[in-house]
Amino acid sequence: MSHPKTPQAGIFNEEASHFYFLEYRLKKPCEIQKIKKAILLAKSAFLDATASVVISLGAQAWHLLQPEWMPETLVDFIPLYGKQGHQAPSTQADVFFWVSGQEISVVFDLALEIHHAMQSVAELALQERGFKYHQNLDLIGFEDGTANPKTEVLKRDAAVIAKGHAGEGGSLVLSQKWVHDLDKWHALPVHCQEAVVGRTKEENIELEGDAMPDDSHISRTDLKRDGVSMKIYRRSAPFGTVTEKGLMFLAFGCELVRFSSQLESMYGLTEDKKIDQLLNFSKAVSGSYWFAPAQEDLDALLTE
Repeated sequence: MSHPKTPQAGIFNEEASHFYFLEYRLKKPCEIQKIKKAILLAKSAFLDATASVVISLGAQAWHLLQPEWMPETLVDFIPLYGKQGHQAPSTQADVFFWVSGQEISVVFDLALEIHHAMQSVAELALQERGFKYHQNLDLIGFEDGTANPKTEVLKRDAAVIAKGHAGEGGSLVLSQKWVHDLDKWHALPVHCQEAVVGRTKEENIELEGDAMPDDSHISRTDLKRDGVSMKIYRRSAPFGTVTEKGLMFLAFGCELVRFSSQLESMYGLTEDKKIDQLLNFSKAVSGSYWFAPAQEDLDALLTE
């Protein structure tokens, strides 16, 4: 009997307070061994026990580097053109490094090491620094990740591809950069903000019954299929300057439909055609799907 494969440890590192999001597009023409060597060099920089990295690849990059098999549902991010003019753009890139750690100095040094290793084979498509904001709050003042699974077993069930499926032990990944209009948001009375989100602001209690609007963020994203909750494991982080700020949305899932169903529901691409009211205060400006292979598959990919 084969042993279960090992998810990349950084996925479940919840002790971090600082983050770096780095997305790269491979240069053309692509020299496969040179790319593998660059990613391996970037990976080898992570020797500090206080930090971790998750390495993910887009569908085209995975097929280039590992043409023998593909996770069952991995595709490029497809833009969504939703109701009321809301859109989710695709900015699909090839390689994604998510660095997380307890010390910004270490996280920043590792981001520099990654970029130094990758710049010979790829162009930087997106970089953003995230941070823990108060007690896991989004910048809109509500706790982020409340709907995450509560136990380690349930987190892995939601985030990790099951044994027997292509890519087992790995995770499918969705990353999006969301820019908030905080001036518009803060102009809302708190009870209206709570209706948009679907939770109380201070107590973080989910609204119930008639108090829960069917176009709240929770209503549009807390979905079930055949009576089973389609949970994802959110690892998002706020980012920002005084001029641009928002949320780097990051989620890990065992199947891509868990992401696509939520996005379709948020953007009104469902039978009821209702949008997530949070879209009126936050705009997606990037979007990519990725595969974060199990540690064994990542090691094999980079050393073959």
